[in-house]
Amino acid sequence: MRANRGMKSNNQERWILYSTCDEDSYSEIKALDLKSDDTVLCVTGSGCRTLSLLSGNPKRLISIDYSPGQNYLLELKLAAIRNLSYENLLQFLGVEESSERYSIFTSLEDKLSAKTAAYFRNNKSAIQQGILFAGRHEQFYIRFVVPGLQLLFGRSFDKLFAAKTLEEQRQIYQNEIDGWLWRSLIRFGFSTLILKVVLNDPNYDIEITRDSVSQYLIERLDHTFNHHLARENHWVSLMFKGKYLGRRCLPHFLLEENYRAIRQATTEVEIITSNILDYLQSCPNKSINKYSLSDVSSCMKEEPFNTLLREVARTSASQGRLCYRNFLTHHFIPTDLLGMMARDDDTSAQLNWDDLAFAYTFEVATIQ
Repeated sequence: MRANRGMKSNNQERWILYSTCDEDSYSEIKALDLKSDDTVLCVTGSGCRTLSLLSGNPKRLISIDYSPGQNYLLELKLAAIRNLSYENLLQFLGVEESSERYSIFTSLEDKLSAKTAAYFRNNKSAIQQGILFAGRHEQFYIRFVVPGLQLLFGRSFDKLFAAKTLEEQRQIYQNEIDGWLWRSLIRFGFSTLILKVVLNDPNYDIEITRDSVSQYLIERLDHTFNHHLARENHWVSLMFKGKYLGRRCLPHFLLEENYRAIRQATTEVEIITSNILDYLQSCPNKSINKYSLSDVSSCMKEEPFNTLLREVARTSASQGRLCYRNFLTHHFIPTDLLGMMARDDDTSAQLNWDDLAFAYTFEVATIQ
């Protein structure tokens, strides 16, 4: 599952867990309604959501992750966007074919910090194969999920991704894919044991509180294949086909118009390697006004997560906006904060319906 063992040093840094976007960044953009004077706090992860928010050109963007490798990846992607043509960017990241990826990387080295450059030099094979698909998470899908599904449902998935209308897609999904075998595979693939193997990370404090993650995902997949065209869904195409299906089926930050917006952004970008709770506890009152916390709720037990939200409330300027996702668990806004955080029921429900990354549900709130 691991593309590479990572950087060899006295303090060996683990190879990145996420290398591309497993979320739909349009959801954060809708939820946060970025303005030019905003200060945004964003969990780094693969860096893709950070870059999508950067396309909105807020005043300041703080991207934070406990994992140095994830922050190195963000730094590399940002340098690539700022310094490569669109065609060379897609080739370098692995979206399109190239035999020159490592040469392109060497041309970027003087734009990177010393630690970032060293980290990727020590993971040369990941650069050569296309860094966008080299994370442990992505490699699990590419090596195991995609070949298995191709063996069992290959022709049906080919037809599903070729469907041009939702009605055509629904018929293929309902008649050729959905059934005992499909649901059994999801129940096995998203069992507690498999999830903990795939998400193996010493900094995760995983607490699965949903009654059945697999049943939840069956319901979410049913919604996705009945209401969103697979051929236009970047996350579904990666998960079930192992690649992106053309230049209009890409994560938000990689669409050409958003690539250009990121290049033109004047935002002050700060990349922080730290525990997010520790970082927020060090921040002054009312110093941030937009929070994109990804699915951090899946990595924290309820009480520390509630403490995190109390720090969000303390550090938020008036009328701040909060967006976070739930996956393995469903942490609600604690009752003692409901007077300070007004849940946006309409937006939360709309994102649950519209979001292309089927695994998540949303909590969106305005901070009074």
